[in-house]
Amino acid sequence: MRQISWTVVVTSLSIFVAMQGCSQDDAACLPVTDEDRPFLLNYPNLEDSDGKVVLTNEHVVLQRLVVPAGEWEGVHSHPGNQVYVHIHGGVWSGRLGGETEYSDEFSPDGDVGWMDAIPLSAGHDSGNTGDTDIDLIYVTLKKDAPLTPGAEPSPQEFPDLELEFVLENDRMIVQRALLEPGQWTGVHQHPGNQVFLVIEGGIRSERRGGEPFAAETSLDPGSVGWIDTLDSADAHDVGNTGETTMEIVLVTIK
Repeated sequence: MRQISWTVVVTSLSIFVAMQGCSQDDAACLPVTDEDRPFLLNYPNLEDSDGKVVLTNEHVVLQRLVVPAGEWEGVHSHPGNQVYVHIHGGVWSGRLGGETEYSDEFSPDGDVGWMDAIPLSAGHDSGNTGDTDIDLIYVTLKKDAPLTPGAEPSPQEFPDLELEFVLENDRMIVQRALLEPGQWTGVHQHPGNQVFLVIEGGIRSERRGGEPFAAETSLDPGSVGWIDTLDSADAHDVGNTGETTMEIVLVTIK
């Protein structure tokens, strides 16, 4: 999916402690509330036109949508203040006002983009013109103003793991982490107001003060979670104790 506008730079949860992202037919997905409805997309051409809400709180709502191979979403609007993350990417084409805007552009797994507001009258439509289903999650901010006016959140840092900057604007910082089998992040803090999304899953473990903390957690692609503030007093460290490389997208809300 083409990014409409973006600037390249590059319940309380600890990082990689996930509320598992529900599948498209999972009854455990969260119900849609009147509070969330203005921030949700509807793809009128799809059988599952509303997708699924996989996380919601006072700051954000996360909506998971699957666009089957060969199908177009149908003309729809966007509320703006959104970042989309491809759990499984694919080939996109787009139309605006009935005219081709772009054609057969590939978005890989983990691809990220920012969406400004698009009114229904613009005739915006996107289609999966590839041969595999596209699975993506929208992270939509519920407030037009920054959560911490006057305070500029810093990017997330891990002492033993380098993070890739993916996107930054006046509302959020988006970073990507690849955690190899046996690798740990190192003891770190979190500024809070963060969302993480799992692109490639694995086995996540945590230490506090150098000692195991809680049980190992198996994370699937599409798992998501919210991260509150965690300071140095917690001596928090996370590692990949599985056999596959984990890929995580981390969104820090300003």
